[in-house]
Amino acid sequence: MPFVRIEYMKEAHHSKNLNKISKTVQQTLINEFDVPIKDYFQVFQSHEAHEFFYDDSYFLNNKRSNKLLYIYVTLAPGRSKAKKLRFYKELSTSLSTHCGIKTEDIFILLVETERENWSFGNGLAQALEGGVPIEK
Repeated sequence: MPFVRIEYMKEAHHSKNLNKISKTVQQTLINEFDVPIKDYFQVFQSHEAHEFFYDDSYFLNNKRSNKLLYIYVTLAPGRSKAKKLRFYKELSTSLSTHCGIKTEDIFILLVETERENWSFGNGLAQALEGGVPIEK
């Protein structure tokens, strides 16, 4: 049940590439985190250059560019450190290969929150007692 938010600098990515990015992120979630195919919730947000800040070399040997993507994945806890490491690597490699984005320009943040903090609609917390079981 991940929710993905991807932020980027306006004009840095074309709409056709955003669709590729979206599909690549989703396929990586399916492959690495066993996310159901229909569990597909993403939003993209562009920012003007004067609203988008980053250090071009923090924690890197190479430099980031204005094509930097901030990828936030909000998801339930429970994945091992090894799974998370594979996810980071696979997503970076796949975005580089399929979307032409340098691995230096892929900033990923996993945000874990308990299932009880989610509502998928109808005013229900589907994972809480009395809610509808979450589709797997």
